[in-house]
Amino acid sequence: MLVVLLIFLTVSGIATFLAATSKGAEQPGVGQIFGGVTIAVFGVTALLALLGWNDTSAFYGVLKSSQLAHIGVVLMCLIGGLVTAGVMANPDKYRAGVGEFFGFVIFTVLGGILMIATDNLLVLLLGLELSSYSTYILVGYYRDDRYSNEAASKYFLLGAVASAFLVFGMSFVYGALAFAVTSNSPVSLNYADIGAVLAQSATGIPPLMYPGLALMLVGFGFKLALVPFHSWTPDAYQGSPSMVAALLSVGPKAAVAIALSSLLTTAFPMTGIAPAWQQALAWMAILSMTIGNLQAIQQRNVKRLLGYSSIAQLGYVVIGIAVGSSQGTAALVLYMIGYAITNIGAFTVIAALRDAGVNDDIEDYAGLVRRSPVSGVLLVGFFMGLAGVPFLAGFLGKLLLLKSAVDGGLILLAVIAALNIVPSYYYYFRVIIQAIFAEPKDTRTFELNPTAVTALSVALIGVVFLGVYPTPVLEAINQAVKALPMFAAR
Repeated sequence: MLVVLLIFLTVSGIATFLAATSKGAEQPGVGQIFGGVTIAVFGVTALLALLGWNDTSAFYGVLKSSQLAHIGVVLMCLIGGLVTAGVMANPDKYRAGVGEFFGFVIFTVLGGILMIATDNLLVLLLGLELSSYSTYILVGYYRDDRYSNEAASKYFLLGAVASAFLVFGMSFVYGALAFAVTSNSPVSLNYADIGAVLAQSATGIPPLMYPGLALMLVGFGFKLALVPFHSWTPDAYQGSPSMVAALLSVGPKAAVAIALSSLLTTAFPMTGIAPAWQQALAWMAILSMTIGNLQAIQQRNVKRLLGYSSIAQLGYVVIGIAVGSSQGTAALVLYMIGYAITNIGAFTVIAALRDAGVNDDIEDYAGLVRRSPVSGVLLVGFFMGLAGVPFLAGFLGKLLLLKSAVDGGLILLAVIAALNIVPSYYYYFRVIIQAIFAEPKDTRTFELNPTAVTALSVALIGVVFLGVYPTPVLEAINQAVKALPMFAAR
């Protein structure tokens, strides 16, 4: 089933590009057709994943179906569908190449699924680059806007550097495996085979493995925008279209986070090397949460604020990876689902408000609840979700991540993560207070696009549902994680 849905997504993306070249593809109203078809594609893909829930087949040993892979497919399709719905609220803004826009969204999702579903370093790199190149183009979608061009240039250059680090690190790992293999059989880059070779090595962990893994972590750090590899994030978010920023903030990052967790816990679980990557990730998480929050406090632009806050949010996600346990992996997946819905909702509100004539500075949101009660309630709901207010999606995810860190012996990491909740409440509630209590500069009322209101209402219901009744989702995640070979064997 996994191969079927990958083929379906590939054909759908190519068909979208071909349809975008047809006569009249940039006429008013055509964007709604493209968007509706794209949402249908994501819906069918998610349905195929659910139908193949118990499928455990493998494709040439590099693509492996699992329950966690199917959860990843549903998550990536949910992200793509929400972003597409946000674009459909004002498709005429994206009329120049609207078909190509949705095509690149499909390929971003496809790349993410490849990362999550693979057990091979080369396919992981392929999925990462497919997702990255699609978002490089989307960030520079406003070709006549110098800010969009600047954001795309910075994102592309730093992304290329990150890929170079990643490939260089993989080459070191390959070389280290060649020294560790005792037979004449070819060196395999499958995660499980790497772990087996290292576990059976008579000479211990090859010295070359440490710099290789360090270079790979640098590359993944760039892709996840972790400190100190985060400098591109605020500029990319501010300069790109709001819905592209929404996709960029959660789409590739969700896939990279789940893929990195699978890679490290499967290929490098042995006691000789696991403490090295756990400590590295723990310090990156600490720096990301702390610096991301402190920088977000200083922002006046809402998109830059969300850019820095995403750095802090990914710091929490990395806690689940650093713990290296089934509990931590389940917590990061749940947290990523809630964060994806909430953050895309926040960016969609910002995009809809911008379409209604409200600029992106925090002061421009003064009295928003009085000017437009619906948009004010939606904005407040999503920002409270990002802050992690109880009974909303972000709260339980943070709680489970902190518990996993304590249970895994990373007490300092858990304490610093808990302390970082305080500054995050400050800047999220700064926007909320401005929207509710501040006197509006402009007293004219307005209404949001009905399509935007519908999409945002569905997303907000999801945020509340995950906060109030997360049991079904959490049970499915726990079942999927515990079925993975690296945790089932423990």
